[in-house]
Amino acid sequence: MYKKIRKNIPPVIKKPLKNILILIKKLWLKKGTNFRQKEYDRLAVSYKKYKEVKLHFGCGPRILKGWINIDLSFEPPYEKYLKNYTDEYYPVELRGDIKDFYAINILISGIPLPDNSVDVIFHEDFIEHLNQKEQIIFLAETFRILKKGSIHRINTPDLIESMRINSNFEKGKSGVYTEEWNKHIHKNLLTKNYLSDISKIIGYSNIIFNNRNASLSKEIPKEYRPAGDRSDKGNIFADLIK
Repeated sequence: MYKKIRKNIPPVIKKPLKNILILIKKLWLKKGTNFRQKEYDRLAVSYKKYKEVKLHFGCGPRILKGWINIDLSFEPPYEKYLKNYTDEYYPVELRGDIKDFYAINILISGIPLPDNSVDVIFHEDFIEHLNQKEQIIFLAETFRILKKGSIHRINTPDLIESMRINSNFEKGKSGVYTEEWNKHIHKNLLTKNYLSDISKIIGYSNIIFNNRNASLSKEIPKEYRPAGDRSDKGNIFADLIK
């Protein structure tokens, strides 16, 4: 339909129209860049107000009070998600607001925090949405800012368990469970061995695999994931220790 309309645009206005669209795109991108820079600069200053610097990545609408919550965009209102979260996973005392949120793409800008300045890091069902290169960049950057002996809590779907439960490899191509990528938009699922090897190469002193809500850090909130679409055994729960 669009091609048909474009084909019927008179040549006398086609070029000016194209130039206008290009200008609008440039202005929009510039606006987005300026906003991201402001968010980056805001975090570089405001982190100092926290007695404990706690980072929550890929927060979505579950913004944690007292934490620095980071995602690509603010996703209000949380109320429409309460039927899923319930008060069990998102009680009133844990509900933050936009002041606790920062729209930053850390893969582009990095994290505007000094070395060895962060007390704890937490995310669930986040890292699998990064590709392999992005995952290594993320783990390296979080390692840089984490204090010695502090914990980086990872909760993510387990590739091995998903394939074991859902695939029938005897059928070849047709037996491979592909919804991890096609439905859930995952880019690179982890295994315990892979996560352990990469973490140790980056410099983490130890990695401890445990269970849901069993982190060594008492700061980690009650873990919401996995939520109905898989059992607890379907996720990896890991404490990376710097």
